[in-house]
Amino acid sequence: MYIKYIMRDPAWLIVFSIFPYIMAAISYLMGIASSYISPDAFSEFQRNTGSENVLLYFLTGYGIMFPSFLVVSVASENTGAEIASGTLEQVFVSPARRELFLLFSSFPYVMVAMLGLIISYAPLMLMNISLPDFIIAILMVFIGLLPLLGLGIMASNLTIKVKEYWSAANFLQAFLTLFSGFAYPISVLPEWMRLVSYILPTSHAVELVRRVIEAHSISYGNLYSIALMAIAYILAGVISFKLVEREGERSGSIYSS
Repeated sequence: MYIKYIMRDPAWLIVFSIFPYIMAAISYLMGIASSYISPDAFSEFQRNTGSENVLLYFLTGYGIMFPSFLVVSVASENTGAEIASGTLEQVFVSPARRELFLLFSSFPYVMVAMLGLIISYAPLMLMNISLPDFIIAILMVFIGLLPLLGLGIMASNLTIKVKEYWSAANFLQAFLTLFSGFAYPISVLPEWMRLVSYILPTSHAVELVRRVIEAHSISYGNLYSIALMAIAYILAGVISFKLVEREGERSGSIYSS
């Protein structure tokens, strides 16, 4: 029922599905422009990324970026909507476990994000991507999105404190864009940025999907890392929410708009 509510206006799903192609086209055109300045631009990019198909490289990265943005920001946006409508207090006084409500209310958006990704990735099968590789790639993205539910809860904690959901959501989206390697390999980043990238599930998800699509193999190291991150990030999100809730109930700040 909740998914039907989200899908009441399917136009955004169409935009969601074609946006990776728009971003990939822009990046590809920037590469063409760079090749006029440096004729070795494309070969240098292929050498650094290990990818022979530059456009496919961009599509896989941007295809993961937009579902990640949706999942990581939806909890804070829902919390912001509760604050704006004055119903956040009702959520906190309800007998339901608030942290579980916050966590599972994001799941329909994960499913919608996956639907958008399937539509977005479907044309990749025209680039000689086999059906098994396509299914595995979609599954890898789904697994990669799970730890972001924990990050989303942390963002909603900040929303409860500052009462502005876009502050947390915009920060996390910019952070993921910078450190996840959606459009470039993290190997070109400074060492301290690479270390940050290793603790982000999105960087491992991008590597997983690119390995499946381009090398037809699964990087189990990245897969195990994401599985551990899913547990760690969700636990961290729930624990931090309980701390914010306890402090807010003691001070009364969660009941003030």
